Amino acid sequence: MTDQTIKAIEAILKRGNDVEIRRKGDSYIVLEVKKTIKYSPQ
Repeated sequence: MTDQTIKAIEAILKRGNDVEIRRKGDSYIVLEVKKTIKYSPQ
């Protein structure tokens, strides 16, 4: 992985979101996974 890829992953994790890394050919795709709670019975 390149420095740019690692910096992108660290920035996403710093925001508190999850990271998903996928292979595409010879390179990687970094996805930011945001999950929001729409309903929670309390």
